[in-house]
Amino acid sequence: MRRALRLAVIAGLVAGLGWWLLPRPDLYSHVGYSTAWMDRHGKLLRLDLAPDDRYRLKVPLGRIAPAMRQATLLYEDKDFYDHGGVDVLALLRAAWQTYVLRERRIGGSTLTMQVARLRYGHDHTLLGKLQQILRAIQIERHYSKDEILDAYFNLAPYGRNIEGVQAASLIYFDKPASELTLPEAMALSVVPQNPV
Repeated sequence: MRRALRLAVIAGLVAGLGWWLLPRPDLYSHVGYSTAWMDRHGKLLRLDLAPDDRYRLKVPLGRIAPAMRQATLLYEDKDFYDHGGVDVLALLRAAWQTYVLRERRIGGSTLTMQVARLRYGHDHTLLGKLQQILRAIQIERHYSKDEILDAYFNLAPYGRNIEGVQAASLIYFDKPASELTLPEAMALSVVPQNPV
C-alpha cells in the first residue's frame, strides 16, 4: 500500500514537472500573409497571395464579429472555455460512433486540437490523434483561450486556398470579418469542417 502511494506521488510529481517544463510553441512561425488592396471606402480591390499560394489575412480576435465567434463556438466546440484543450468525453463519443457502431463519423476534436493540427499537421491515424492531443495540451499550457481562438480564426481553412476568417469574409462577402451578419457567420462557421 505504501509503495503504491509512493509510486502515485512520484508519477504525479513527474507529470506536474513535465507540464511545467512544456516549451511554448509558436502558433504563427513560418506563416505568411496576403496583402489586401482597398479603395478609400474600404472595399477590396485586390488580394495578393501569401508566399505559400494561400489567401490569408491576419485579424485580431477583437475585429471579428461577435456573431462569427458565437457561431463557430456553437458549431465547433461549445465547451471551448470549459476544457483544458481536450474534451475526453467528445473523443470517446466520436470513437464509439465511428469504430464500434460504425455509423457516420463525427468529430471529437476541440478548437485547440484543431489549431494543433492546422499548425503542426498531424495525420488522421491514432498516433496522429495522440500527437494532436499532446500539442493541444502544450498550447493550452502557454496561451489564453482568446489567443487560441485568435489562432483558429487566422489559420482555419475556408475553402480552396483561402485560410483565415478575414480573407474568407472579404472574398465571399466583400466585407471585413468585423461586419459579418449572423447568417453570413453561420455559413462561414461550417466551412472549416469540410473546406473542399
